[in-house]
Amino acid sequence: MRVLMVTTTPPHLPTHERARVAPAALLKHLASHHAMSVVAPEASGQTPAQRAWPTALGVRTIRVPGERLRRPFGSGAPAGLPALAEAVRRLIATWAPDVVHLDGVLLAPLAAEVSVPTLLSCGESGVRRAREARGHARTPRAWVRAQLDERLEADWVRRWLPAAARCVVPTEADRLTLAEHVPSDRIDVVPPGIDTALYAPRRGGERGRLVFVGALDRPSHLEAARRLASRVLPRVRADVPHAELVIAGGGPSPALRALAALPGVRVTGAAPDLRPTLWSAAVALVPAEAGPGADAALLEAMALGTPVVSAHCCLSGFEHVLADQHVLVAEDDAETAAAATRLLREPVVAATLAVHARHLVERRYTWASVARSYESLWDRVTTPRPVAVAA
Repeated sequence: MRVLMVTTTPPHLPTHERARVAPAALLKHLASHHAMSVVAPEASGQTPAQRAWPTALGVRTIRVPGERLRRPFGSGAPAGLPALAEAVRRLIATWAPDVVHLDGVLLAPLAAEVSVPTLLSCGESGVRRAREARGHARTPRAWVRAQLDERLEADWVRRWLPAAARCVVPTEADRLTLAEHVPSDRIDVVPPGIDTALYAPRRGGERGRLVFVGALDRPSHLEAARRLASRVLPRVRADVPHAELVIAGGGPSPALRALAALPGVRVTGAAPDLRPTLWSAAVALVPAEAGPGADAALLEAMALGTPVVSAHCCLSGFEHVLADQHVLVAEDDAETAAAATRLLREPVVAATLAVHARHLVERRYTWASVARSYESLWDRVTTPRPVAVAA
C-alpha cells in the first residue's frame, strides 16, 4: 500500500515530543511493509541526524517552508496550510497514494481538498477539553472563555472533520464527544502506544513518594493537583508521616508556588522526559480531574513499573486495564488516600500490581500494536464498500 502521511512537525526518533512520537512510531513499524511518504512543515533546530531519520527508513520526506501551522480565531483553515496543501496535491498527482494519513486535527481541512481516502488522527477532543475547563472555571470570566472555546471547537469539528473517511481518537470519552458531530460508524478508538524499551521498568522508588504528572496550565489538572495536595496527601500522612507528593508539570507560577508551600508537597515544573520522576515514585496518582489528557501519563507509569491509583474515567481509552489487577481504582479523597496508603504500606501488593501492568503494556499497548491498528484502518479506508443491490 502507498501511504502519504501529513504531519504538523517532521517526525523522528528518539523524541519525547508527543506531536512527533506517534507518526514516527508508525513510520518505524510500517515503512518496511508499505511505501510511505511524509509531508510536513519545515522545522528549525533539527539536527542532521533527525532530518535524515525518515530517509534511513526508506521514507520520502518533503519539508514545506512557510508559516507555522496556527489555529485561527473561528473555524477557518489554519495559517500555513495552503503551502502544505499544495505540496500534498503535487505528491498525489505524481505518486498516487492509496490513502492519506493526517496526523493532527489541525490538518483536517486537507481531507476536503484531496480525492484520496483520508484517515484523520484527531488526538484528544478539543470540545471535551473546553467542557472540562468550563466545569472547573473559578471566575465568570474563565467560564465565559471556556464556553466560547467549546463553541469554536464544535464549529471547527462540524466544518472540517466530516470530510475524513475515518477519524481516530485515543479514548472512548473522546469518541462519544466527537460522535455529536461526526457519524459514530466513522470514528475509531486507538489508545496511545509506548516504546517498552525506552520505558523500561525500574522498581525501587522512594519510600512514601506519590507523584502526579499533569499539564498544570489546564484548569482541571491544576484542580487535581490542588485536591491531591490539600485533601488527599494529609490523609495519607496521617498513616504514613513521611509521605510526600511530587507534582510535575508546567503551569502559572503563582499557583505552583502556592502548591509548593503546602506541607509535604514538592513542585518540579515541566520536564521533557518524565521517566526519572515516575521511576522515583512509589505510587503514581491519576485523579478524575486529569481524565482528559491523562492517558500518556497513565501508560508511562504502567510501563515504567510504577503502581498506579486511577479514577475510573481515566481508563476510558484502555479497555484491557482492570481494577485491582493492573491499577487500583479510586474516586473520592478518602478512596484515593486509602489506595495510595495501601500501596505504600504493602510492597508486595504494589510490586504485583506493577508487574501485571507492565505485562499488559507489553501485550496490548506497544507502538507495534498501535501500528497494526492503523494498518487495519488504512485497509478499511481503501477497501470499497459493497454496493447494495435492490431485490
